[in-house]
Amino acid sequence: MDKPTLPLPPEPPPKPRGFCFVYLAVLFGLILAAALTFFIMGTIWPFLIGFAVLAIIALQYLIWGWWFEKIYRSNTIESSQQQGEREA
Repeated sequence: MDKPTLPLPPEPPPKPRGFCFVYLAVLFGLILAAALTFFIMGTIWPFLIGFAVLAIIALQYLIWGWWFEKIYRSNTIESSQQQGEREA
């Protein structure tokens, strides 16, 4: 007798497509913040520290937001295929 299994979680709604003006606005804001930091403080260190923090945040997003989701979804697809083969 097969072990009872939990039902698969419902499929999340599709993600909305990105809007290019949002990316342009963020890029413009970063450039403006970097320029103001340099001109007001006269040094580049605050900008480098901020860039390092943003790089760490981007790395975390890449690992947990994109890569982990890809692994999670592939495991649910494989398990549902294996379950379908057992039932057939």
